Amino acid sequence: MFQILTILLLETQFSMVLVLFTVEVPQQLYIAEYGSNVTMECRFTVNGSVDLGLLTVFWEQKRQGSLKPKEVYAFRNGKALCPSQHPDYIGRASLLHSELMLGRAILQITDVKITDAGSYLCLIDYQGVDYKYIALKVRASYKTINTQVMRIPGEDKLVFMCQSEGFPLAEVFWQNENFNLSGSANTTYTLTADGLYNVTSILTFKPNTSENYTCVFWNKELNGETSAHFSTLALISTQYTGQKFLISLIIPTCVTVAVLLSALIIFQKRKSFKNEQHEKGDDFNSQTEALYLSTVTASRDSGSVDL
Repeated sequence: MFQILTILLLETQFSMVLVLFTVEVPQQLYIAEYGSNVTMECRFTVNGSVDLGLLTVFWEQKRQGSLKPKEVYAFRNGKALCPSQHPDYIGRASLLHSELMLGRAILQITDVKITDAGSYLCLIDYQGVDYKYIALKVRASYKTINTQVMRIPGEDKLVFMCQSEGFPLAEVFWQNENFNLSGSANTTYTLTADGLYNVTSILTFKPNTSENYTCVFWNKELNGETSAHFSTLALISTQYTGQKFLISLIIPTCVTVAVLLSALIIFQKRKSFKNEQHEKGDDFNSQTEALYLSTVTASRDSGSVDL
C-alpha cells in the first residue's frame, strides 16, 4: 500500500509527463472458466529500449463488496516483490517479464478461482505514471449433473433427484413431454468452500410409464443450460428385469436348499436307526453272555453233588 501511495504522489508531481506517458488496455473485460488459466494485459508507452531497473508494475485486485484490495503482483527495480503478495495469489500469479521490454505488462493467473473475479488495477511507473482498470468475470458451467432415482416405500411414487455445481447460481426446470413440472420440484443450494453453488433439485410424482422426464440447469448470466433425462419406461423395465432375475435366482436356490434339507433329514434318520440297532445288539449280547454264565455255574454245582 505504501508503494501505491508513493506512485500516486509521483503521478501528481509529474502531471505534465502523464500527457506523454499512457497506459492502455486492449481488452477491458476478461471472462475465465473456473479452474482454467487467464492472462490480462495492459500496455505502456515505450521510447526505445526499456530499462527494467526504472520500471515499476503493480497489479491489484478488488472484489465487489470488499473494502480491502489484494496485491496480486508487484515488480520493481528489475525484480518481483514477493513478500507483499497476497496469500491467495502466491504460486498462481506471475508477470511475463520477457514482454516488459515490448511495453506489455501481462499478468497470468493459473487455476482460476471464483474469488479471483473482480476489478484489477494495472499501475505502471516508467518515466511517468498511469493506470487502467480491467474487469475479470469467472464462470463455472454446470457441466456434470448427478442423478438418482428412488421409490417411496408403501407409495406408488418415484423421486427424481438432480445435483450439480457451478457459478453463478442456476435455475432448475423440470418437464416431461407435455408439461412444465418446475412448480412441483423442491430446489435448494449451498455454497462450497471454493465459492461454487451446489444445487440440488428433487421432483416427487406418480409416474406415467409412457413419459420421459428432464431436469434443466439454466445459467441466466451465461445464457447456457445443461440437462439430464429420465425414462420411467426404462426404469420400470429395469425393475421388471431385476424382479425376473431375483425370481430365477430364488427358485433354484430354494429347491437346492430343500434337497439338502431332505438329504440331511434322511441321513439323520439312518444314523439314528443304526444307533438303535447297535444298542439292541449290545443288549442281546449282554443277555446271551449272562445266560451262558448262569448255565456254566449251574453245571458246575450239579457236578460237585454227583461226586
